[in-house]
Amino acid sequence: MNDLFTAWNGVNPTSSIHAGLLHERQHPVLKQIRKQMLIELLGFVLFLAAYYDFFDGARKPVYANVLLVVAMFAVITGNITGYVFARQGVTGENIREALRLHIRKMRLYAVVAVLARALMMAGVVVFFKANVLVIGLFLIMLLALVWVWVRRIKTVKKVYNDILNAVDVAPGLDPG
Repeated sequence: MNDLFTAWNGVNPTSSIHAGLLHERQHPVLKQIRKQMLIELLGFVLFLAAYYDFFDGARKPVYANVLLVVAMFAVITGNITGYVFARQGVTGENIREALRLHIRKMRLYAVVAVLARALMMAGVVVFFKANVLVIGLFLIMLLALVWVWVRRIKTVKKVYNDILNAVDVAPGLDPG
């Protein structure tokens, strides 16, 4: 564990090993997030550009149109927020502090992501006057999204707790 703390505190962000990953375009996770965000953004923009004509938006109530548009923009905003969150990286005085802050940010973003998707699903249900089957499918998808976020947060929380327990077990160890 002492080696882990020493390695964490001794990381030089300008080292040649890490320099490539610090560039946004070369980071594999950021590339994947950016790609997904752009595909979803394109899909939502195309949907918003065509929904009024293709799905008779003029015949729908104003509140249904407004809810659908606001919901789509909420998801787009949530995607951009997620990308910014991922791009920020993990910062802190030591690894414990960095993980603690990261868990807090993850929880906040998870709430934003789930609420944005729930709003989008509600907008689609109201606009299209969806039946019980579609509503049930959306609820299953929403529960799956919540489950994914809970699992992600628990995984990072486990690492955080393992580090806390290792420090508590090893007296005299200076975690930085």
